[in-house]
Amino acid sequence: MKPLPMSLVLSGIVLLVTAHRLPAPIVEESTPKPAAPTKARAESKAAGKSASESGMRNHSVTVVLTDNTRAAILYLKNYEDKPFSNVRTGEILEQLRQALSSRFSNVSISERNSSSRSGGLTMLFDLQAHVGSISFTANTVSFIATFKDGGRTLQTISASGKSTVPYPAFSNNFSKAVQQGFADFSQKLSATR
Repeated sequence: MKPLPMSLVLSGIVLLVTAHRLPAPIVEESTPKPAAPTKARAESKAAGKSASESGMRNHSVTVVLTDNTRAAILYLKNYEDKPFSNVRTGEILEQLRQALSSRFSNVSISERNSSSRSGGLTMLFDLQAHVGSISFTANTVSFIATFKDGGRTLQTISASGKSTVPYPAFSNNFSKAVQQGFADFSQKLSATR
């Protein structure tokens, strides 16, 4: 018997390696129907939701500004008195207070850098901001809000907003980035439990 030519052997190996495999046969299974919720289960679920919402409403929260936030506020203060600037550092803390007031009964913003406090929740507010300097550059506001109960982290929410300095630059349009950031935060805060 005469040996096969090497090109034929290689072709056969390539054909076997690259051949498509057939998929496994499809077996249809019947999908079980979910159990209908009982009236008691539906009522307890509704009661639990209203209890958790009213429970959060009864809490107070103390906002603690991080070192990053303090540095960002100092940076933004440099832009407050410049011509055509609508940067207002007080607007950031006021928007934060308004967003939290919709969820908590009492909101206080601590000027101290201490997150230890008795009673109520603590929220660490970590802000970063950038003001665009010329037309078509970006203004950005981003922050992370970390809710803590004692030493235990309960929830972390990240939010951001962005705007562009218009042409001509009769305003730096920074306020729009702040509004977008807090709209994002409010939406995420209302979605949390």
